[in-house]
Amino acid sequence: MYKTIKNSRFLLFFFKGTLFLLVCYLFYKQLSKITYEQLASISIELPLAFLLAVLLVIPNQWFEFKKWAKIVTSFSSITSKKTLIKSYFAGNITGFVTPNLIGNFIGRIYYFERRYRPKIIVLTLLANGSQFLTSIYFGLLSITFFGFKPFQIPLLNPIYLTVFILITLILYFMFEQFLKRFQFLKKINIHLLNSFEIRYSLLIYSIIRYLIFSFQYFLILCSFGVPIDFKLIPIIWSIYFWSTLTPSLWFGKLVIRESISIWILSQYIENTGIILISSILLWFINQGIPAIIGFPFLKMQKK
Repeated sequence: MYKTIKNSRFLLFFFKGTLFLLVCYLFYKQLSKITYEQLASISIELPLAFLLAVLLVIPNQWFEFKKWAKIVTSFSSITSKKTLIKSYFAGNITGFVTPNLIGNFIGRIYYFERRYRPKIIVLTLLANGSQFLTSIYFGLLSITFFGFKPFQIPLLNPIYLTVFILITLILYFMFEQFLKRFQFLKKINIHLLNSFEIRYSLLIYSIIRYLIFSFQYFLILCSFGVPIDFKLIPIIWSIYFWSTLTPSLWFGKLVIRESISIWILSQYIENTGIILISSILLWFINQGIPAIIGFPFLKMQKK
């Protein structure tokens, strides 16, 4: 049994690593097409749009913090706000260096007693899953109603999307049935996962965050001179859709999102240098800075 699990993990890692290297190669090929003249011509033409994009990191992080606070207060009413804040930022640094940011619970659990840690892990995974589902929903909305130019995908029948959303919601709200299969969950009050209010709150906060960082991307592009056209927003949704489905190995979706952004947005924006700079800036604003802030709060496991 152990050997089978070990082989499965190896195959999964091999698949993810191969796909990641392929995306890196495609990124290199796309990057080689960007000329020095394109990069030299980039300048901030709408400073207010850029400033607003930077300031939106505050509500972006605030709603992510709200998800963390909802998780903690669901099993502890005596946790201080200071502990909540410190543990939240500690989770930012561990999430930053793990694939797809799923390791944010690692930095947070050491602020709590051992008896709470299994609950933190499961509910944090549930919160991360709600953000994943949000990216899938809006990505499918984009492809359904606006098509997908690189693949020449025409407009899809909205009935397909409706069926997909209904099925996914059913799976999401039955998530605790799947989690019960794990042995360590016998120590957890599983009724927390049955709470509609908790799952509903996590999903709503995830949707609000998604709309915020999608708008941040739009504002950064416009600040570099891309014409203000709100049709860009569903195109940005399709970028998050494909980058969410593509595995990464570290630093969130760095390289992954940049590759997909250039691949998709180059169909609409002539200067691919703007796409690259905008994507990297957004990554640094929303993930890099919170990770840097969280570094002093990282606690190590005591012997």
